[in-house]
Amino acid sequence: MTEVQRAYPARVVMLGGMAPPRLRNFHHQLVDAVGRDIVSGAYPEGAQMPTEPQLAEAYGASRMVVREAMKSLAAKGMVSIRPRTGTHVLPRAQWHLFDPAVLSWHGEADFDTSLLADLLELRLAIEPLAARLAAARASEADVAELHSAYNAMAGAGRRTDYIEADLRFHGAVVRACGNVFIQQLETALSAVWKTSFQASSSATGAPDSAALKLHQKLLVAIERHDAAGAEKAVHGLIARATTRIEGRAT
Repeated sequence: MTEVQRAYPARVVMLGGMAPPRLRNFHHQLVDAVGRDIVSGAYPEGAQMPTEPQLAEAYGASRMVVREAMKSLAAKGMVSIRPRTGTHVLPRAQWHLFDPAVLSWHGEADFDTSLLADLLELRLAIEPLAARLAAARASEADVAELHSAYNAMAGAGRRTDYIEADLRFHGAVVRACGNVFIQQLETALSAVWKTSFQASSSATGAPDSAALKLHQKLLVAIERHDAAGAEKAVHGLIARATTRIEGRAT
């Protein structure tokens, strides 16, 4: 281990030890590695980041790749780059939390009950209305997509498959709502849902029977154009997620 690696004991990924990928992929690998380290607290909020040469040595990357990676993290609101004072980690309140990468790094870090509570509040603010609108406006194609996603959830044998199908289901609800502004939120909400689902789903991958019943109730309510029933089912799903997340935190 070099002196730089001892000085900056972050979760260093020696990217240089990999088979040399194309520069674009190498760039994404480095953004991913440093982003995870910032979220995990290896580089705390307000701290000055190591210099370009130090990061290049620690991560096994060229200075050019390091420079471009830090620009990407600056674009995500995670660091501030200034010529005279160097690069500093910004407060999390300034991070672009709707960025799928930034939120996914949070999902992989230590259990953050405060962040998850905020995510659940956001879901409560948007999803019940989306469900009501979907019940009023869903087309046959929308309902068919909900059935397909639900069947994939019910038949999932792995946790990743279950979460992927769950994302499809909730995305289909948003698309069916017919409100273009809510529909535009789907990409951001996908990152929110994934983090929430990862925190609340079973580690074994077995479908949660109670959650499946609530999804089925939501599907049936939308199919029958029952706005009140759809809203109630969504409230039940979010309450179920809250209970499971709180259970993991204790």
